[in-house]
Amino acid sequence: MSMVRTHLLRIIGATIAAVCVMTAHGFGAEAEGPRISIKEPRFDFGTVKEGDQPEHIFEIKNVGDSVLAIFKVQPT
Repeated sequence: MSMVRTHLLRIIGATIAAVCVMTAHGFGAEAEGPRISIKEPRFDFGTVKEGDQPEHIFEIKNVGDSVLAIFKVQPT
């Protein structure tokens, strides 16, 4: 077998192996969808005087693989 043919067969074999690995570890896996991550999910404002307007920033991040839509937020 010629050297060029041997080299070509090795390249084709490596390509097929790479496609099999990608299919097993990525393309064939189910999508996980949106996933919310909140750095500090609870915050205690303590005692708030009437008329005060306390503020706190909640850091929210989508760690999933599709769009996260937040439609409504309610204080508890």
